Amino acid sequence: MSESTELLLQTAHRIFTDLSTVECVNALEQGQWAQRLWDALDENGLTHALLPVDSGGSELGLADGVALLKVAGYHAAPIPLAEHWLAGLALVDAGQPLPGGALTIAPPDPASSAVPGNHRRVPWGRSLPVVALDGADGQRRLKLYPRAVVVTQNANLAGEPRDELDLARSEFTLDAASSIDAPRWLALGALMRSAQMAGALQRCLALASGYALERKQFGRPLAAFQAIQQELALLAGEVAAVDAAVDAAADAAEAGDGLFDIAVAKARASMAVDAATRIAHQVHGAMGFTYEHRLHHYTKRLWSWRDDFGTEVYWNTLLGRKALEVGGDGLWPFLTRLGSSAVA
Repeated sequence: MSESTELLLQTAHRIFTDLSTVECVNALEQGQWAQRLWDALDENGLTHALLPVDSGGSELGLADGVALLKVAGYHAAPIPLAEHWLAGLALVDAGQPLPGGALTIAPPDPASSAVPGNHRRVPWGRSLPVVALDGADGQRRLKLYPRAVVVTQNANLAGEPRDELDLARSEFTLDAASSIDAPRWLALGALMRSAQMAGALQRCLALASGYALERKQFGRPLAAFQAIQQELALLAGEVAAVDAAVDAAADAAEAGDGLFDIAVAKARASMAVDAATRIAHQVHGAMGFTYEHRLHHYTKRLWSWRDDFGTEVYWNTLLGRKALEVGGDGLWPFLTRLGSSAVA
């Protein structure tokens, strides 16, 4: 990691520490937009970090961008940073200028049974301009909807807006050809969400470990009890496994397609959620179930994010199909290949 990237991550940590506070994250559940946080990120170039320099960005590599999203997840940042990045990358790819302010996307949903033209679970769809891919007639068209028609305002467990939009009845101000197809957009979204999950898992471990050292029972810190040590070790193992999978996927995606590696990262991050959240809450005891404690900011996001950009079933099915494709004799060489790059 370069010195400039290190400075960027330090800046992000400082901004999130100062502005992604308990009050800020709680305010999201009341429908408030974190304007101060967004403005601070924008002023420091973090909202356009992945974009080319001539588009106002820092041209940060995908692996470094993933590191930045881990920081956002670690602080439960109540903003659609990943979605904004995906929208920006798609617009730049289509040779289009970026409008001012935050953007969101209508994520491709491989399991959707929604009415044609309707998009479910659109992050912040009620309040932000929406960028969407239109694959009608076999063409790849990128469209920008400044204000989409909202069918239903919904939210995930963490209170993050996840709205159903009717884009068929919404006016668009941009209709451009795109080289990005829905599977690639979905994969990039899955990688970015996995990075946020990795950051949230790291924070769960930090909170649980800190509490175990502070809280005393029978005159001893909880961390002195072997049963607690074993649980924390299991939690640390889950966190390390997800972190490694996400980093490997980012490297593979930067070098090529990265689809298989992204599938591993998203599936592994989702698999870790059950054990990690259970252990974190058990270590905290009753305190961890209170609204006043920050733990729920992370566990509720983890429970929600595991379904974003493809569910566990979707990504595990992709992995299973690839295993069948390479066969028994080819599976081990495939998994241990050097210079890993994704597979279509």
